[in-house]
Amino acid sequence: MKNKFLILSLALVSIIVTNSCEPEEVLTEVTIVQGGPSSTPIEEDEFRDSGFIASSFLGTSQGFSYFAGYTEEEPSGNIDLTQFSSFNIFFPQEIYKNLMFTGPLNSGDLEMNRIAVDDETGLIVNAGTIPLAAGVSEILVIDDDLGVFTIFNTQSVFLFNPSTMTLIEEIPMPQATVINNFDNQFNSYLHIIHRPQDNKLFLPLSTDAQITGAFYDATDIYVEVVDLDSRSWESTTVFTGATQPITRGMENPTVDENGNIYLLTQGQYGLDGQLGPASAPGSRPQILKIPAGSTSFDENYAFNPVNSLGLQNSAAQITTGMIYGGSGKAYAAMNAIPDAPEILMLLALLATGDITDQQLAELQNLVLNSPVMKWTELDLEAQTTTIIPGLPFTAGFNNPFSFEYDGRFYFQIFNPDEGLNGFYELDPETSATRQVYNIVNGGVATHFIKFTE
Repeated sequence: MKNKFLILSLALVSIIVTNSCEPEEVLTEVTIVQGGPSSTPIEEDEFRDSGFIASSFLGTSQGFSYFAGYTEEEPSGNIDLTQFSSFNIFFPQEIYKNLMFTGPLNSGDLEMNRIAVDDETGLIVNAGTIPLAAGVSEILVIDDDLGVFTIFNTQSVFLFNPSTMTLIEEIPMPQATVINNFDNQFNSYLHIIHRPQDNKLFLPLSTDAQITGAFYDATDIYVEVVDLDSRSWESTTVFTGATQPITRGMENPTVDENGNIYLLTQGQYGLDGQLGPASAPGSRPQILKIPAGSTSFDENYAFNPVNSLGLQNSAAQITTGMIYGGSGKAYAAMNAIPDAPEILMLLALLATGDITDQQLAELQNLVLNSPVMKWTELDLEAQTTTIIPGLPFTAGFNNPFSFEYDGRFYFQIFNPDEGLNGFYELDPETSATRQVYNIVNGGVATHFIKFTE
């Protein structure tokens, strides 16, 4: 699933990147340095434990590049990331204190890597590798001694020690649900949720057949439950009538203070032909709930946040990038204005079968990449949605990144119409917002990382 997902996302990004020319020169090429044997714990003074990293992705007709740069002070103003380091791949899936955990650093490698900033040089370096038999699909670090990861098309959970980068144990799940509606259908876990109140893992299934046009080839949501205390598979919980359980940004687990789990499901973006207010609920975004103390879905909770904004008539609803904000509140990016006339015209052609391939590509680009989304505050208990004042419109389908540091939230904004391509900060206590930085060269902003103790 993720391969097709990434191919479409990268292709669409390459269409809309405003700084699409290949940089003439990268002034600082990063050197990937092995951090010693993977069984050797990290020395406290080996890597920087404070500072910031800004990164970006650049798609051109010649291929793809990633850029990332470390700074001691918070980045601000306009940034040219091509003045920093270039990477074959730079896409950390988990950030823990001053360490970043990711899949391969080079295309084709099968491994999980830990990366950090070298204390002496200030360069981003490899700080440990675990070789694998398949690609990493998701990573979550629970504490200094325990991390969890999954690999593509494998019904198992793997435990590892993030301090020593050593494998601890595989927890097989032979009873887990596998969907085989098509030949060569992939069944993977792209999101890992840890509920600390009872030390259980919840693993939503992503199932995809490469031969279809959809990203999710099932009609229901399946979540595997693993008990970390006994280190064993426990059960499968199913929600009928929802699809695509990922946020599309960082997969931030949404678990409230009481242990209620909220799971964002994407729907089908209209790719299944379900468009407009008559669409089946499962074809549109919904937030589902697994109540505290339970390992089963609340069948009466299915919150469509775009409908809550009064946009029930939107052709293809989108909600992305959800992150928990405390006290029953969360944040996410979603459609914030009615469909443009151009979209409605192209949809009419699609409905009658008169649309050309060029017009279909134009429709996809308008729906997925127009800056018509806003970051919003979600009241998960009242099931209401409020647009956050002070944040610009964004094209939040491809890169809806959201982070929380020290009680403040950072939202990726990509709006080529206004020349915006970076991050904004929200202080939830005062509701104040500000622009942190704007990338003017190096492609579209991805991660904004702040190291913490």
